[in-house]
Amino acid sequence: MNFRTLSTALLLLTAGATAQAASLVLVPSASTVAPNGSFTVDLVLDATSAPGLHPGTFSGQILLDFNKTQLSYGGFAAASGVTFYLPTAVATNGNSQTVSFGFIKPGDVGTVGTFSFTALGAPGTLATLGLVDGDDFFGSSFVNKVPTDQRFTPVITGAQVSIVPLPAGIWLLGTAVGVLGLRRRFRRTAG
Repeated sequence: MNFRTLSTALLLLTAGATAQAASLVLVPSASTVAPNGSFTVDLVLDATSAPGLHPGTFSGQILLDFNKTQLSYGGFAAASGVTFYLPTAVATNGNSQTVSFGFIKPGDVGTVGTFSFTALGAPGTLATLGLVDGDDFFGSSFVNKVPTDQRFTPVITGAQVSIVPLPAGIWLLGTAVGVLGLRRRFRRTAG
């Protein structure tokens, strides 16, 4: 086989893989959050274009990483019907924290589960949530089990959340309540 034939074959395989693209996306409940504010991030799978029969039975293994000085991990709750074939594990390496697990049985389209976080970073921080396929041996851990284990590689997209200061109105309200409390205290002591 010459180089041109091999290149054409690889191009056709790549085009076929692109046509079979599914997606796995992180969807934050808010794009901005105040320091010490809580938020959630949905892990959403769209496997309608994955190989195999539909509705299918899909499985995969993911790694979610983030800077633990910016975000505090609160946990992961699987969506109804989704189970784990690898339990949730949390690993820390310096400032980087990684959450990993293997899931099975989400529908063709829908939420696999929800992560919960608390923002720790200073205002002006952009917290990044990286998401990758957890299988580095076979190339992809994602499989449609119906009718047989058919591998596919979803397009994976992480997320970012901006940590912003509390709105000025909150500070103004807090100051007003504090002043009223002091005024009331001074009235009691003066009378």
